[in-house]
Amino acid sequence: MALAAGLLLGFVGGYRQATANGRPTRPTTSATRVSPFDTAIVDAGNRCAVQLGHTLELGVEIVNQSNGTVALRQIEPVLPISGLKAVASQWGTCGALTGVGAGQPTALGPGATGWLTVTFDVMVACPQPLPVQFRISYMQAGRLEVTDLNGFADLGQVPYNNCETTPLG
Repeated sequence: MALAAGLLLGFVGGYRQATANGRPTRPTTSATRVSPFDTAIVDAGNRCAVQLGHTLELGVEIVNQSNGTVALRQIEPVLPISGLKAVASQWGTCGALTGVGAGQPTALGPGATGWLTVTFDVMVACPQPLPVQFRISYMQAGRLEVTDLNGFADLGQVPYNNCETTPLG
């Protein structure tokens, strides 16, 4: 009993001393590592927008931050406010007809970037206040993963006929 009490007091005293000295204590039996199933695809920060009549193409550049190749599958726009209707999507930049549509998967290697684009029919006179987000699915290490990308908080900075654009900054 005394031995157990001594061990407990020694452990607590050592723990208090380590934290008082500013050194964090960590268990030595476990290591922190990133799961191979963390989000591989993230937003690279670049955007594109092209107006063609009453359609608007919007795109987002993505990057594969994993150590393996991912197979890009499906692009689904998320439209919290009505005013746009998705009519087509593809893996490629705005205005670039690559021939690879959302129904045909494409691969993105480790560290590689790529573009996703969705074409919308614009159902309102001026789409400036409309937010547009993207949900993409991809295969990573044999598992189907889904990631949400912010896309456009609103379309105020996207040029569109008869609308004033808000300058960046």
